[in-house]
Amino acid sequence: MRTRQQIPDRQDRDKDDDLRSTMRVVLTGAGLDTEIEIDAGSSIHDILVKANIHPSTVIVSYDEKILPHNTSIDDDLTLALIIVSSGG
Repeated sequence: MRTRQQIPDRQDRDKDDDLRSTMRVVLTGAGLDTEIEIDAGSSIHDILVKANIHPSTVIVSYDEKILPHNTSIDDDLTLALIIVSSGG
């Protein structure tokens, strides 16, 4: 995955992986455990929409770091979701 904050790529990744046009993203947490396939370079926002999750209802993290919804993803990975609670 490439982001503004550089997150290390998997050690076992080979050159052929860079040519893929899709990637596998696993979403866990918030009562969810699902896997989707989406175009490489998609944003967190795109991933959430494809998974039928309203982006404003969750915080997304990877490796215990919160990711902005405009972060582009270029590799297979697992994202953790945390439900955002609001009210008055």
